[in-house]
Amino acid sequence: GSAKNEVRFKVFHPARPLPLSDVLPMLEDMGLKVIDEVPHIVRPGKNSHDIIMIHDFGLVTRDGSAVDVEKSRANFHEVFSRVWHGEMESDGFNALVLSAGLRWREITVLRAYAKYLRQTNAPFSQDYMERALGNNPQAAGAIARLFSARFDPKAENRNRQVSR
Repeated sequence: GSAKNEVRFKVFHPARPLPLSDVLPMLEDMGLKVIDEVPHIVRPGKNSHDIIMIHDFGLVTRDGSAVDVEKSRANFHEVFSRVWHGEMESDGFNALVLSAGLRWREITVLRAYAKYLRQTNAPFSQDYMERALGNNPQAAGAIARLFSARFDPKAENRNRQVSR
């Protein structure tokens, strides 16, 4: 058996290997250290020159915390995919997918808050805010839940204040 902070993550890529220098920083921004990578080549047809590359990454959490794979798998895949396709930034906020169990939209909200604070000349760097939330995943989750409770039109018991 593996330690609770060890996970394997497979990336399937058609035609050619992924550039590892593109993938490794994304995984590190998601709070992981890449320990190993085992590549596999699959040829789907008998006479096919087409290949599918499977990159099997061995990962550990940077802070040594345990990973609940069943709970975090879908969110982790979603964040990785959105970063890979350029739909989401790759930075230290993405580590909240594992540490705080946040979904991609919640991470994007916290990133937007940080950027807003930077524009208001708050004295905190983005790196500092990433670390502060990363070191306090319960607080990060509470902020995300508060945002959802306040602004999600589908949220139950939403506080609706009407100014007159």
